Amino acid sequence: MPAFHNRQAAQLARRLGKAGLGGSDSHVLPSLGAVYTEVPGARNKEEFLAGLLADTVRTCGTSGGYFRITRDVLCITAKMFQERPWMLLFSPLAMLVPVVTLATFLDEALFARRWSARVNASQRPCAESLESLASRPAEVCAWP
Repeated sequence: MPAFHNRQAAQLARRLGKAGLGGSDSHVLPSLGAVYTEVPGARNKEEFLAGLLADTVRTCGTSGGYFRITRDVLCITAKMFQERPWMLLFSPLAMLVPVVTLATFLDEALFARRWSARVNASQRPCAESLESLASRPAEVCAWP
């Protein structure tokens, strides 16, 4: 996730009194463990979970971005070609991966900025106003 998205998520978590958590949501080895949640001093699962409840967590790692997601999609594509050689017939389409990931990345950035603006519009949002935002249908741009 880009740094802007991470900052907005952390800000919303603080405003709602929630612990901020980090996770890489990786689908390929190069991105595995790029982001993680740490509870300083935790020596076992019980202490880690207690730290989550006490909000003594620290998110660590690096923010994602266009180049990371493009690399990850190309890694998945390469693995698909390796596992299913007949799919090489579609290999010219792999050249479109950077274009498609750029379009998706820009669409998600616009979506995040719109929702961040809505959530941040009120200085002190109550849970009800956030629930009403969350219950609205998502604004999704489908790229041809």
